[in-house]
Amino acid sequence: MKAGVISRPDDREALDLARDIAKYLVERGVDVQVETETALGMDNPGGNMDLGEMTPDFMVTVGGDGTILRTAMQMQEPGTPILGVNKGSRGFLTEVDPKHVNDALDRVLNDDYRIERCIKLSSRHLETGKVFPDSLNEVLLASSMPSKAIDVRIKANGEPLIDIQSDGVMASTPVGSTAYNLSAGGSILHPELKNVILTAISPYSYFRSIVIPDNSIVTMELLKPKAEGMVIIDGRDYTATKLPTTIEVRVSEHKARFIRFRSFYERLERRLVFRQFK
Repeated sequence: MKAGVISRPDDREALDLARDIAKYLVERGVDVQVETETALGMDNPGGNMDLGEMTPDFMVTVGGDGTILRTAMQMQEPGTPILGVNKGSRGFLTEVDPKHVNDALDRVLNDDYRIERCIKLSSRHLETGKVFPDSLNEVLLASSMPSKAIDVRIKANGEPLIDIQSDGVMASTPVGSTAYNLSAGGSILHPELKNVILTAISPYSYFRSIVIPDNSIVTMELLKPKAEGMVIIDGRDYTATKLPTTIEVRVSEHKARFIRFRSFYERLERRLVFRQFK
């Protein structure tokens, strides 16, 4: 069996934990690939590999949701199962607390887990033909300046939905429903659903959010920008844009796969603010 290990590179504790994980797996006869930046942060440059070249049977990420989003965006095989170890601020996508990581690794090696399959979104700029990386969370069309609104025409399967002035418009996956979508007023969706959520950010209208089927083709057309627009994929990939701009979004043929031991509802209760009211 072959495992990949990647850590957030700016956290000493995360890097130390990644080193311990790699050592633990090697001791159990697993062939371990360590991502280059992680290996350099661990002062162990030998045996490292760029993320896009790694070919593990499963990937262990040490960090928060940002580390998982980076991994999901850059992995050579999009469907490689991911086991997230939480060393971030919230880590909703992660599954394992550091103190339980060895038990979790043993369960993976013994096939004692389930796989959660999650949709991703593919998107492209229709006027230029530019194809953006698949998104695990959201595709966002926003103003390049926080104080300036944009006018956007939203269509689903070619049918007009709404022309709206707002700080931005996003198409989110169920995984992304607990991220920026939630803070913007969109609904939480169970990851087993395949729907797409369209949510406006600080809109100048009563429209806030709508859930549409997974076979929908969404277009977001920039109409009257008071500043340049910006297309942002999962908060990591940024592309400045101006008129004419139409962003097409649909469900990708690729899916993300997560190694899970607990239910979605337990993860929801554990990661969001509900616990503080008990």
